[in-house]
Amino acid sequence: MARYVILRHEDATPSANRPAVLTIRDGFSLLAFLFPLFWLIWHRLWIAALAVLAASVALALLARDPQWALLGLPLNLLLGAFVGLEAQGWRIGAARLRGYRLADIVDADTRDEAELRFVAMNAATNDAAPLKADMVPGRGLAAAETPDFLFAAPGGVNR
Repeated sequence: MARYVILRHEDATPSANRPAVLTIRDGFSLLAFLFPLFWLIWHRLWIAALAVLAASVALALLARDPQWALLGLPLNLLLGAFVGLEAQGWRIGAARLRGYRLADIVDADTRDEAELRFVAMNAATNDAAPLKADMVPGRGLAAAETPDFLFAAPGGVNR
């Protein structure tokens, strides 16, 4: 089973170029490992694509030197493995920057099954209900006012 991250846009109404809900599989991406630069460009992760391009050029220049030539392939594989491991996390982070918020995390075999499970779990809830990511345990405790006597200086005088 794979883990899918369900992201919902703050504005719940979908527009022509933006869906209301995104479903992203969390985990290793084989295509991002095999074709890191093309995968990043396809998913519009421009800064990461520029960083991978710069690293690839640096590795190619390093491999031209005979004493470093043997490290060219292993370092390129290591770069691909890094991109493959982090690529889906970068997609989630980019979606959060575009206004999407974490709605749920679902374990399922396929993306369609994950979406069906998400809809089934949230069918009884109201759309106006807060997102599950906003319901952090202890958040209310942190915002509660603290009694003054906890921060009193010796002698009973507050700072």
